[in-house]
Amino acid sequence: MMPEGDDAARAEKLRWFRQSRFGMFVHWGCHAVLGRGEQILSRDVMPLDEFRPLADDFHPEPDWAERLAADAGAAGMRYVVLTTRHHDGYALFESEHDDFNAARTGPGRDLVAEYVQALRDAGLGVGFYYSLMNWRWRGYWDAAGYPDEVEQMIEQSHAQIRELMTNYGEIDILWFDGGAPAGQRTPGRWAGEAVVEDRAEFWHAAEIEAMVRELQPNALLNNRSGLAGDFGTPEQRVQADAGGRPWETCMTLNYAPGWGHLRHSLADKTPTEVLYHFVDAVRLGGNFLLNVGPRADGYIDDRELSVLRPIGEWMKLHGEAIYGTKPERIYPGGGHPQGPMFHYGMWTCRGDVGYFTVFYYPGADLIVSKIGPAIVSAELMTTGQQLQVEPISNSRARISGLPAEPPGPLAPVVKVRFEGPPYGIETRGAEWLDGGFE
Repeated sequence: MMPEGDDAARAEKLRWFRQSRFGMFVHWGCHAVLGRGEQILSRDVMPLDEFRPLADDFHPEPDWAERLAADAGAAGMRYVVLTTRHHDGYALFESEHDDFNAARTGPGRDLVAEYVQALRDAGLGVGFYYSLMNWRWRGYWDAAGYPDEVEQMIEQSHAQIRELMTNYGEIDILWFDGGAPAGQRTPGRWAGEAVVEDRAEFWHAAEIEAMVRELQPNALLNNRSGLAGDFGTPEQRVQADAGGRPWETCMTLNYAPGWGHLRHSLADKTPTEVLYHFVDAVRLGGNFLLNVGPRADGYIDDRELSVLRPIGEWMKLHGEAIYGTKPERIYPGGGHPQGPMFHYGMWTCRGDVGYFTVFYYPGADLIVSKIGPAIVSAELMTTGQQLQVEPISNSRARISGLPAEPPGPLAPVVKVRFEGPPYGIETRGAEWLDGGFE
């Protein structure tokens, strides 16, 4: 049984996680040399002799980690999760269990150590992504033909996770991925018959979790080892976990399964689209982990920064509407209800205050409907302007004095103070047609 001290410390870490709300996902490795995404080994069916030289051509700049931390902080992100090893098996850290790593190839140094130091210097939470699968093992694709390799692959994953949990001080998040058992479905390809269907059984996930809890008792684990972990990870969609569990949507800027560097992407989300998904996750009680795929030099390219920078400017004005907010009783159950006033935007809440992000701007007047209790005051956070509040029929209020046109390129936020914590009001019957709803 976990000691009470560890239990309390992890509860505090979960509180930090939920209050942070916004993180940066970083998919990076030697695959960035080609700029065609992080899954080219499998999706392009590349022989190992064709893939290996990428590691020797991979030469990050000395200040890549500092630049990354600065970009994350400028965007308003509170933590970062880096792919210490992705499915292609290339480790960004020095490992005694596989020479295919950054210290023994092109970079000639431990990139994870640089990353950890830069994040700590910037005051950001430190997250490690680790892919359990390794496509470079023939036994992953053909377990029957290479039976000895299957157990060796599993042992290597356990050993490298131990290195990550031992060599870099306290870690905030361990983000598992690539849990499909050998022979099961993998991205872009079917490999054959699975050795076993249950991923936790295949990877001996209970042993991994016990090891991590011993070495990093305060680290938060996600649910992709096959065990429940501490938080859920819906991918490319906003979907709350059941039962009020912590959860985090991870999402790319592009619409393809391209998490790593794409030299040319002609189908990216705009800042407005990213902000919409971001606020949608937060309003339902989740976090938003927005992905970038740095170039081979380690820098985020201008195409991705052109989205991060406007989000960062928006967060400078409106971060209060994001950090530490909750759905309260406006979105009960944390599902996917549209909720009150969804035709205008979305609510986030803290105590007696509601923050309304207006994605569909109504003009000078905003009608607040199906929300209680009574409104005390309203302010346009985007400009600092005080607004007028007038109770009207059907338990509504009119907030007036807004600019006739949206006051900025991204959705403005109206800060509303209520007489108590805000809640949704369910309307029944036909009385509202005559203005008689109370």
